[in-house]
Amino acid sequence: MTFLSYLYTVALWQPLYNGLIFFYNAIPGHDLGLAIIALTIVIRLLLSPFLYKAQRSQRELAVLQPEIKKIQERFKKDKEAQGKAMMELYATHKVNPFSGCLILLLQLPILIALFQVFRTGLDAGSLSYLYSFVANPGALGTTSFGILDLTKGSIYLGVVAAVTQYAQTKLATPPPSPDGAQGGDFAKALQWQTTYFFPLIILFWSYSLPSALTLYWTAMNIFGILEQLILHRQLHRQLWKQKAS
Repeated sequence: MTFLSYLYTVALWQPLYNGLIFFYNAIPGHDLGLAIIALTIVIRLLLSPFLYKAQRSQRELAVLQPEIKKIQERFKKDKEAQGKAMMELYATHKVNPFSGCLILLLQLPILIALFQVFRTGLDAGSLSYLYSFVANPGALGTTSFGILDLTKGSIYLGVVAAVTQYAQTKLATPPPSPDGAQGGDFAKALQWQTTYFFPLIILFWSYSLPSALTLYWTAMNIFGILEQLILHRQLHRQLWKQKAS
């Protein structure tokens, strides 16, 4: 085993695996699907500060769109000067234009590790990786809610995952700027792919990926939707207070 492989196992795969087994033991009925949802809540809470920061940056970028449009028109023929002016604008307002991508990169190792957990960690042989304080269940029941085999793909769960991904993306999309500016072609293409193409990819993957991973992503989306609704409610309250004052 190489050092990187060892580091991946000890720092990421093993904690996620032990967390899953811990919840599997703790939940009455030992339902693996409920254990996945509980693990998802913990992961979502750990990622919340980064997710909130990314959402805040996206909304601040929407506010800056008029200034971005002016810079694009002013330095239309000088891409180097345009890039420099954009970076100065972001630095002045303390906005990270790549925050959305950074969140995806942050979640990617977790998804890869969970895929490995759900693909091989559900076998009894992997129970040797349990920490000393996590009880060995002896065997894992992979059927959840009485009907869902978490080791196989599920198109029905894939549909739910795709729909919740679309809903979460729409809620997280910043409102258009007052003058109608929407940024460059790259930003528009990225937004289109995130809103429409990514849910279709999830639906396609649900055929072959273990439904345990699809369940994790669905639960993550649902918690994201609830978080967005709470955030929108807070923003409406702030706007109402500003108008009232």
